[in-house]
Amino acid sequence: MFDAHYDLLTVAYCSYLRNDYTYLSNFVKNFNHENVTSLIANLYFMSKKEMQEELGKDYFREDVSVLEMFKKAKEIVNKYLPKNITIIYSIEGCDYIKDEQELLALYKEGLRSIILTWNEKNKYASGNRHKSGLTPLGCSFIKKAIDLGIGIDLSHANKQSFYDIIKIIKEEKNKGKSVVCYASHSNARTLCDRERNLDDQQLEALKQIDALVGVFSHKKFVTSSKCSIHEYGKKYLEQICYVIDKLGNIKNVMLSTDDMSFASDYDPLYATCPIFPYSTIKKEITNLLATKFSQENIDLLLRKNAINRLQKLVLEER
Repeated sequence: MFDAHYDLLTVAYCSYLRNDYTYLSNFVKNFNHENVTSLIANLYFMSKKEMQEELGKDYFREDVSVLEMFKKAKEIVNKYLPKNITIIYSIEGCDYIKDEQELLALYKEGLRSIILTWNEKNKYASGNRHKSGLTPLGCSFIKKAIDLGIGIDLSHANKQSFYDIIKIIKEEKNKGKSVVCYASHSNARTLCDRERNLDDQQLEALKQIDALVGVFSHKKFVTSSKCSIHEYGKKYLEQICYVIDKLGNIKNVMLSTDDMSFASDYDPLYATCPIFPYSTIKKEITNLLATKFSQENIDLLLRKNAINRLQKLVLEER
């Protein structure tokens, strides 16, 4: 399975700060040929208050160096993760990336995917808790990322930022540039009315630029109703089918977990958010998909779509 969004770099950096790699060394056993073989590994940033609430007071430092954090987290992941696992390195929330020169430095270190913002507003764009869109700095930043060959991830962007980025992507594509674009962990708002989910107009905009959408298995974003675990699975399947229908092509859909169980020390709710246990996620989702799809289409959803479309973002060496 290809997991289109897991905060593995954040897990690694938290382990480094604690000087305790027990969780990480146990967790990476889930990455094997029978379970998860590929992923977008994410390091995330947000406002100081949010970071302290999410990951504890020791995580946020006043002198944040995204480059040094990224290098350290990547070094740890490469040490613990099996070498036959395919990784795309990502940053979610570009708040503390100083400028385009630091973006270039991060690219040279292996960064291949960015999400401009989390839920709040930063110097580049706005998340779902604000109304403003892409800033002039954000416009230039996105264009630089495209020129470098960094994938543009639209998850978390509010509507104005979303459409501002879409506009730039269309313009750059019209210039003949190759742009890799996706929403790594976003569901359909029609089925679950959460601001982070995508409405039908946004899904249509993604269809127009031939983007990928990662339908993710987080209870709160799959349905607004409280269900049994079996019903949550059925609701997740409905999300997958709905997004396929709106995008018009099964090859534009991938799957993600955004599994935050690792942060349950700080917020116990995180332990209850995943629909599927990570240790058996491929088997669980395969069984679910088999009630609706052929084996050929199951293979597309589980791995092939993501690998086929995102291969250029994968580093050849780890």
